[in-house]
Amino acid sequence: MIAPPTSVPQPMALPLTLIRVVVLSTAIIFASIEIGLGAALTATGASLSYAILAIATGTMTVLTLPAMIGLGIFRPGGLISMIIVEILWLFTLSILWLATGANSVGGGREFGCGHIIHDAIVIFSCPEISALEGFAFSNGILLLTYVGTLLVLALGAASQKRSAVWTSSVAGWWRDTNTV
Repeated sequence: MIAPPTSVPQPMALPLTLIRVVVLSTAIIFASIEIGLGAALTATGASLSYAILAIATGTMTVLTLPAMIGLGIFRPGGLISMIIVEILWLFTLSILWLATGANSVGGGREFGCGHIIHDAIVIFSCPEISALEGFAFSNGILLLTYVGTLLVLALGAASQKRSAVWTSSVAGWWRDTNTV
């Protein structure tokens, strides 16, 4: 009689890894849009703190999340692939995105958006400010939801005395916890 393999991932491993890739890829796309919107707003000549914050946060997102995706796939045991590192870094990024969105909420008032305007720069900047707010809040909420979900799942596994939950990767952790 042939024994079944012991390291075959259960059906939950693929969806969690797939959800991770989709969430992080969406955050990269939104961050790229934010960089463009922030650059367009700073091109008006005004020193807008929320536009500069959007460029900085977007740059950090675009530089780090592809590395997290790639290393999670090709080197699942690495430092950047650890669940604790992923939770801490994505939580930091989500707070930065929420701060960017909150900071840009009042940005329309600086330009006079919502009033009758005859200045061409202001007319074109108001929709960009609204888009910047929307993408920043969307990125923050998306990343915070993923971090919360991952934290709840990891705490559940840790409470069941699963070994090395915090130092394993998302794919490796599900493979180890859901083996037959």
